[in-house]
Amino acid sequence: MVESLLLSWILTVLFTATAAWCAFSATRPALRPSDRLSSVSHLVMSLLMIAMTWPWGMSVPATPQVVLFSVATVWFVALTALRVPCAHGYGSPRLAHLHHAVMSAAMVWMVAMMPLLMLGASDSGGGHHHHSMGVGGGAGVLAAPAAAETTPGAVVAISAVLAAFLVLSSVAWISTAVDTARHTLNTADTTGSPADPRATRLALDSACHGAMSIGMGAMLFAML
Repeated sequence: MVESLLLSWILTVLFTATAAWCAFSATRPALRPSDRLSSVSHLVMSLLMIAMTWPWGMSVPATPQVVLFSVATVWFVALTALRVPCAHGYGSPRLAHLHHAVMSAAMVWMVAMMPLLMLGASDSGGGHHHHSMGVGGGAGVLAAPAAAETTPGAVVAISAVLAAFLVLSSVAWISTAVDTARHTLNTADTTGSPADPRATRLALDSACHGAMSIGMGAMLFAML
């Protein structure tokens, strides 16, 4: 969960927008099954990120989330290794799949480590997080072994590295979205024809994944 009410609403709006776009992408006709499944995984990720932003998200069972996004991580790693084409508006399909794999792995980390990170914030910030630690029980159970085996400093360090990667890597997606949109508009102005729907979709798709990446990074930073 996020302490700042303003940031909570900003992230909620952002992930609601990405969820809507992923839902639309998943229902497009003539889409490859691999791309459709990937869009569904991003839809679920966006919805769970909304829940994670608010205190009530702590009541969502942790184990199914960890299993789901562990499978998603393996899925995207397989797509990367097999060089499967990607419908997303990004220059390199392999880099796109690899980025999605890191995002899925980051979801596993966030779900498993959230109670520990929140406990650390509670210890340093006056104990205001304790009310949410016991809700649901699932996440706390997962965090207990991690607390015994991993020092809080290591957890914070890994979380910070993941957060920095997600924020910085969003630049490539956003740059692709801007470049694609600019080229599409310039072409339409030059030829006098309507903007290419496919290019517009690719620009929006890149913007969506850039927004997801920076939103997840901001969420991780907020948990530190």
